[in-house]
Amino acid sequence: MTGFVALSLFAIGHVAVGRLVEAEMRSRGQNFADLLLGPENYVDALLTGISRRPGTGDLVRKVADLSNVDGYAIFDRQGNEVFRSKSERYEWLLRDRPGGVSTGDKLGSSVVSRPGFWQVVYDDGQTNPSVIMPLIRDGRTIGFLSVDADMAAERYHYQATLARTYTFVVLVVLAATLVPFVLYVLRRRKIAEADARIRFLADHDPLTQLLNRRRMQEACDQLLFKIRATREEIAYLYVDLDDLAEINDRCGQARGDEILRIVGRRIATSLGDEDLVARIGPDDFAVVRRRVGDRAEIDGLARRLSAAVGEAVDLDGHVVKPKISIGCAIAPDHGRSHSELVKHAEIAHFHHKGAHQLPLVFFEPSMDEAMHRRRQIEAQIKRAVENGGFELFYQPLVRGRDGTLVGFEALVRLRDEKGNLISPGEFVPIAEARGYIKAIGSWVIREATRQIAEWPEPLFVSVNLSAVQFVDGDLVEIIRSALKAAGIQGNRLEVEVVESLLLERSTAILDQLYALKQLGISIDMDDFGTGYSSLGYLWRFPFDKLKIDQSFMKALENGEPNVKEIVATIVALAHQMKMKVTTEGVETEDQARFLASLGCDQLQGFFFGKPLPAAETVETFLVGYRRTDRFGDGARSAAVRRIA
Repeated sequence: MTGFVALSLFAIGHVAVGRLVEAEMRSRGQNFADLLLGPENYVDALLTGISRRPGTGDLVRKVADLSNVDGYAIFDRQGNEVFRSKSERYEWLLRDRPGGVSTGDKLGSSVVSRPGFWQVVYDDGQTNPSVIMPLIRDGRTIGFLSVDADMAAERYHYQATLARTYTFVVLVVLAATLVPFVLYVLRRRKIAEADARIRFLADHDPLTQLLNRRRMQEACDQLLFKIRATREEIAYLYVDLDDLAEINDRCGQARGDEILRIVGRRIATSLGDEDLVARIGPDDFAVVRRRVGDRAEIDGLARRLSAAVGEAVDLDGHVVKPKISIGCAIAPDHGRSHSELVKHAEIAHFHHKGAHQLPLVFFEPSMDEAMHRRRQIEAQIKRAVENGGFELFYQPLVRGRDGTLVGFEALVRLRDEKGNLISPGEFVPIAEARGYIKAIGSWVIREATRQIAEWPEPLFVSVNLSAVQFVDGDLVEIIRSALKAAGIQGNRLEVEVVESLLLERSTAILDQLYALKQLGISIDMDDFGTGYSSLGYLWRFPFDKLKIDQSFMKALENGEPNVKEIVATIVALAHQMKMKVTTEGVETEDQARFLASLGCDQLQGFFFGKPLPAAETVETFLVGYRRTDRFGDGARSAAVRRIA
């Protein structure tokens, strides 16, 4: 388009220059003719060769020079040349001859016979242009005039002026066409980029840039359709990032998102070119491998994923070691549709959470029933949280040296729809996984303090705290409010924490523990001896009591070597550090007497009583209670054990 405009302008310019030259020639010819026909009658002198004044020819030639007329010729009425200022043919010999020259040229009859006034301009664009016209006096043609002029300078001026004008016009045209074109191209590019971005977001997770759940489902559906003909197997791995909620609570949502991005990138780089990976939930990923050879191949893939993801991540001083749980379903054995594969791989991944020593867990049909049971329990937990469906059972704690009742441990219980108790080992992990622990723990604190307020002093109640309850920083206020509502002092409440709570020496956690001690509450380390470095935690926080895990009593009952020595060492160590010792899991009189001989401060176990609801606890342990009573004294039946 622009080229066409430029060529058109060039052609128009060439014609325009010719027209301008022609107009200038007509003007010069007319001016010179007016001079010849003027009062001085120069034309007569030139036509006849007779001049009234001497030097007329020279005068006319000078006027012609001043008028930029390069040469001129006079013809009579018959068209015969009678005077020419100079001859082009004999210029080398007759240049500007004073009397002029006659070359014998003759005008054509068509020119001579033309009536009226006219002008004919000849311009080939190369040589000097000329104009020929009749010389008319009193309405009668007396001769003809031919004028040549040097128009080189004027032609250049016209061309330069038009060139500048046309250049400007071309630039305007370019601006008028190219700018909208460029804007159009840029707009099209932005639209294309926006469309590509929309398509990308439609198929990918915006946080990790991996495929999203919908696109993964489409890809799986296509693969499942193909394997009906190819008979190949594909593996669907459900990958769950463990403890993301805790990472978010401890490090912040932004760092949690960064962990997700890093985990997604590490998973993607551990896979082959034909493998698919997607983020299908807040902390869930899916991996699909085609043409599976055997389960050993999937085991190897799972090990690589766990190793890659598990590398430590430093986020502004927060060191995190991500862990994943992996469940696998094989198509077509474990499902012929995407929904079946997801369901069965997710079920298998829940089993892997409890068996992290394995690289992953493959789905088994029996797991489906377990998953159904898990969902039932989860629904029951939700209803219990919303409607107050939990109960507290109380297990007695006695003084080691004489069996005197000193307090109770409050243990949370949950019943199913038929009224049967659900094992805490079954519903507590589900409650932790689904984020119900804080609500349950807060209810336990309020209910336990309310209950112990109704029982005689100085009996105390002990409750277990989860690490989740420390996250929001409001634990101290929750406990303080519970004590105030119950109207009791802090010395009637003990809280038990596990050693992993202090794993990172969190200042926020330590501050809350110290604040609880200032309320008079006893801080106990639970399950002592089961961790990897229990002794390393004793100097991090001044605990009031150690609770020896019940696994030691089971080992003692099984006759395993060195158990007595280890228990004796723990008791002595705790006493050296001014801490009391409670031993859990005491089930025989021999165990009770052995612990009493070591000076163990408190004992707990089925030998003294199983956990019971509050009403049964009152009836069994508190009717006729006296502070000096030992188990077996007073109104209690002989079935209740005595150790002193």
